[in-house]
Amino acid sequence: MTAGDFIETIENPDKVRIVQQGDDVFVGFLGVLRLKTEVFDRIKGETVKKFRAIPEIRHRRWKELNLMRPLEPDETPDFSFNDLELKLYYTIHI
Repeated sequence: MTAGDFIETIENPDKVRIVQQGDDVFVGFLGVLRLKTEVFDRIKGETVKKFRAIPEIRHRRWKELNLMRPLEPDETPDFSFNDLELKLYYTIHI
């Protein structure tokens, strides 16, 4: 399956993380990836080697506590708990 084939199975508001050779190629909403035609055109023919739905759970005061930063620190969390934030990314390794 190619990355383009897989992308056709999910929706624009879904968050994706595209990883190629250990480096992030794109992190964000699928709809934004489709608008970034130079990135999308470059990866859509690549073979999907692995796919995982990975939740990202971070302390909401990660910066003040000097903890690991989220993938997208300026993005509003999907869910907030007392001290935690949760975001779900479809991580696609190509």
